[in-house]
Amino acid sequence: MKIIRNPKVNAVIILIITAFYSLVFILTSRHIEFERMLNHASTLNNAFWNAWSDFLSQGNLKYIGYAYLVLAVAIIILFIVSGIVMVCLFPVALLLVLSDPNYAIETLTLLIVVHWSAVLIADLAYVIKWGKA
Repeated sequence: MKIIRNPKVNAVIILIITAFYSLVFILTSRHIEFERMLNHASTLNNAFWNAWSDFLSQGNLKYIGYAYLVLAVAIIILFIVSGIVMVCLFPVALLLVLSDPNYAIETLTLLIVVHWSAVLIADLAYVIKWGKA
């Protein structure tokens, strides 16, 4: 199970599962067999389950599937952007210092702030994900 702790592997696994759930939610929304199996709203003596059943019978599950797809794409984009930023950050900072050494302290401070903020955010995500276990 150590392989799942690898952020890249974890991201791929989460994205595959998300894509699967999205596909199931979108395909079953307003599907005649799925609707037939639902307990229709107002037949239960529970407001929550009646509202959920009504939500499902109206075909709104597809919107959750679409939202999952949007979140999965956002995760991929953020993962790629953060990787590009981290790779480019040091050379850009060096170029800025070499081109105008008057702002060397400010440039290095910005580098440290951006880099360490990314580390803290990644660590926070790691603690939230694995701290529950």
